[in-house]
Amino acid sequence: MYIEAILLGLIIGLARNGRLTNFFEVRFKGWGLSILAFLLFLVPYGLKLLDISYDKLQIFPFAAMVICALIALMNFEKTGMKILLVGILLNLIAMGFNDFKMPMDTVKMASLGFNSFVESMNNGDVVNYMPLSQAEGFSKYLGKIIALPKAYPLAKVLSIGDFIVSIGIAFIIQYEMLLSSLKSRGSMLRFTYNSKIRR
Repeated sequence: MYIEAILLGLIIGLARNGRLTNFFEVRFKGWGLSILAFLLFLVPYGLKLLDISYDKLQIFPFAAMVICALIALMNFEKTGMKILLVGILLNLIAMGFNDFKMPMDTVKMASLGFNSFVESMNNGDVVNYMPLSQAEGFSKYLGKIIALPKAYPLAKVLSIGDFIVSIGIAFIIQYEMLLSSLKSRGSMLRFTYNSKIRR
């Protein structure tokens, strides 16, 4: 869904006369933390590759998401960041109530053809997901329970948080594409206003 959100943001941005070149000027506070988040996502795979056992591998992807939430909070003033943060927090809540794992509807996953993934999850080989049937209380409603149609090219099962994060991403991208034009309009308005005062 994040790929679709990026494409949607780009399309909206271009339709509103935004510029792709603006991405070379984008400034996010704490961007270096995103590298740490990416590395934390990779830790479970690295430990398995090195045959190093650790009982709580799921804590690393969870910690990576916490860092993503922190980055969103640091850039709270940017359009779309508030939406993005809400989505991340909903996913964190779902994972926090379930031993840092995201509940997933295995029946819907199997119906979309992801049988091998479901089998791996049931065997405990997927570190950061768990069957929805094992979710604690209300957290099951925040898990990955929304299945996109099988006919959809990128069919998958999503959580409410995933949808909200996707909306936030689309907003952020199209706003950043428009940012320079918005600044230039503001400058023109200030210039015109100052000119009128001088007259």
